[in-house]
Parts: sequence; C-alpha cells; structure tokens
Amino acid sequence: MKNFNVAIPTPFYEDESLFLEGFDPIVEYLQNNGIDSLLICGTTGEQHSLSINERIQIIEHFNQQKFEDIELMFGVSSIRTSDARKLIEKIEKTNIDVILLGFPPYIKPTQQQAIYYVDELLSHTSKEVVLYNNPARTGFDLSQKALKDLVSRHPNIIGLKEGGDVHRHQQTNLPKDFIMFAAGDVNFLELINNGCNGLSSMVGNVYPREVKEAFNNLLENKPVNLNKLNDLINEVTNNQPIVNIKAFYNKVGIKIGNCRSPLISL
Repeated sequence: MKNFNVAIPTPFYEDESLFLEGFDPIVEYLQNNGIDSLLICGTTGEQHSLSINERIQIIEHFNQQKFEDIELMFGVSSIRTSDARKLIEKIEKTNIDVILLGFPPYIKPTQQQAIYYVDELLSHTSKEVVLYNNPARTGFDLSQKALKDLVSRHPNIIGLKEGGDVHRHQQTNLPKDFIMFAAGDVNFLELINNGCNGLSSMVGNVYPREVKEAFNNLLENKPVNLNKLNDLINEVTNNQPIVNIKAFYNKVGIKIGNCRSPLISL
C-alpha cells in the first residue's frame, strides 16, 4: 500500500445528482501530476451525503475503468453495520485495492461495539484495510487497546488514518509495515514528528506535486520550505476545503459541479 494518497471530490450535476464520468478527468489530472494513490468517497468526497446506492454506483464506475499504475482506496462508513456490509461485499469483487473503514458517525458506539462493527465487516472481505479514526466528526475515539486488539486479530488491517491524538500510538506495538496516516494536511509536519509515516491529502488535489514532494522530503529529513508549504495548505483549507477544491477543478476546465447543499459557496 502507498503511504501517500489524495482524497478526491465527488462530481455532481447542477441538480446535485451524481456525475460519474466526472471522476475520469480528475484521475487523469492527478496521475499526470505524479499521484499514484487515490481515496474515493472519503470526507472530501462528501461521503455522508451519498446514499448507499450512490456509493455502489461509484464503486461500479471505477470497476469498469481500466486505470493503470494507480492504487484505489474506497471509504466505507455507515451508522448501520448492514449498510456498510453492502459496500464491503460490493468492493470485494472489484479492482479497488484498499478499504478505508470509518467508524459510525453520530451514534457514539462503545469500544466493544466498534470492535464488533470492524469484526463483522472484515469477515466479508479479503481486501487490505485502513481504519479511520476521526473523533472530531464522528464523536467516537478508538482506544489504543481496541486498535491493538483489532490489528492483532486481523492481518489485513495494515494502517490507521488518525484524526485524533497521533502521539498516543508511539508506544503501541504495531506491525513493522503498518502505516499511520495523517488525516489531512494541516500541521502534517507536527504529525510526522509524532509518528505518522503516511498522509491522506486534500491539498494534493490543487498542489499534487508540491505536497507529495514536501511529504517525502520530510520523511527523509530533507529540507522543506515550510513557509511556502503552509501558504499552499492555508490557501486550500481556508473556510471550506471541499468548496475550494471543487472551485479549483472547475477553474482549470475539469467540470465536476459544486458541493451538495449546504456546502455551498457564499
């Protein structure tokens, strides 16, 4: 699995319906700019505005394409385990390489309920899996103990995208090749210093070469112009990043529409 991916937006028509063909020029643009791993249907993809059927349509669209030399990761998360299982089972028969498994939003499961959720879903797939812990958005924070338990029993869990406290995992005994992804670009220098060896980037949509090069250089302790890097990050993440990212693509001629309301440009 790649340690750097770009989380891409979901294209819509003006009436907010899915524009599946709009994915293709995004993939082409990013491949032409040195990106070899994409996250589909994550936060940047407005995941929770999409119905399960719409997400299945996206899975089917990517499975019909003949993308070469690019890794595909798909975000799976749902309040209901049965809905997440439908997505997992659909992905199992496709060319998608990795599942990014997020925890249910809003309902705040216990640690044991979250473990059950992962155990049940992983019983339906042989794909590589990255867990996504995002307490600021879900209200749930995966404990170190629960992470260690899940990783010890599921060898296909090969990474964690950590949107909470990364530093706490430095003492957790994880597999040698385990990837700890920084969940976004803001403060990713600090996150690398605290143990992240991967990055799931939003800003990479707008500045793919710059962000990827800076990330690799930081991992290798090579010099990076941090002031310039932070200026690029702030430009894209200021106010509403997804709105900014879609505005960028539309401006360069990659027509992917706007976000679904209420994520509108005001």
